[in-house]
Amino acid sequence: MTTDLETIMRHLKRGFARCDRSELERAVTDDFEWHVHWQDDPRDQPTGKVLRGLDEVMAEVERRRDHWTELRYDDMRERYLDDMVVQTFVVSGVDEHGRRFSSAAVDLYPVRDGRLAQKQTYWKQFPPRHD
Repeated sequence: MTTDLETIMRHLKRGFARCDRSELERAVTDDFEWHVHWQDDPRDQPTGKVLRGLDEVMAEVERRRDHWTELRYDDMRERYLDDMVVQTFVVSGVDEHGRRFSSAAVDLYPVRDGRLAQKQTYWKQFPPRHD
């Protein structure tokens, strides 16, 4: 199962990096949900904002591509379980407001029927850097 999950994760990472819907479709279920690390409204607690389906996911991926710069992912590690992929990394860059950010992140990916059913994102944000 690990090899299959590694392949699925390669499709997912290419889909996010290239803003490529067809790569994401190869990795996720039709009803995929992304529980992002931020919220728009108090009703989004405690899950964060939930993006449902690939249209909403692609809109967020495109927004980040268009508005975040100097994006880096460091120290990425993945752990494969039968029904879950756990991914840890440090993400850094400049956001749409020109502020530098650096966050330790954990993404949990529950697996259903050989595909990723959710992306549950948790960020530990470090103080802003003033370079």
